[in-house]
Amino acid sequence: MIAQQWWFTYRYPTYGGIETAQLVLPVNQKIQFNITSLDVIHAFWFFALGVKADAVPLNDNVVTATPTQIGTYRVQCSELCGLWHGNMADNTAMVVSTSDFSAWIQQQTALDAPIMKYLPPYSHVYAGSNLPQPGVYAP
Repeated sequence: MIAQQWWFTYRYPTYGGIETAQLVLPVNQKIQFNITSLDVIHAFWFFALGVKADAVPLNDNVVTATPTQIGTYRVQCSELCGLWHGNMADNTAMVVSTSDFSAWIQQQTALDAPIMKYLPPYSHVYAGSNLPQPGVYAP
């Protein structure tokens, strides 16, 4: 999970490092969140999973959780991070079946193909030339 003013993006290193603006997780699978920030301190709060962790530039905050209920959930920033802090709330995080997750990953891989060459390699933290370039990806 990568926080930045004023949204979250999600990278899936197990699936080639694709990056999305929506969090989608498979049900009943342990998930490791590597939480970082590109700019200021944020906090990733996925209340339904009991996950609340700071997103700090140049730090990798690791949290694990296992979603057990299929559904749509809220994710939000819980650390005042600037003028548009309130914009960092999303009611579309999804926990889906394993088969739906596989189909979604295939779709996202195809959608991300044109921009993958512009994204930096997946990393637990981003700094300097390793930062995503402005305009490469926007939700």
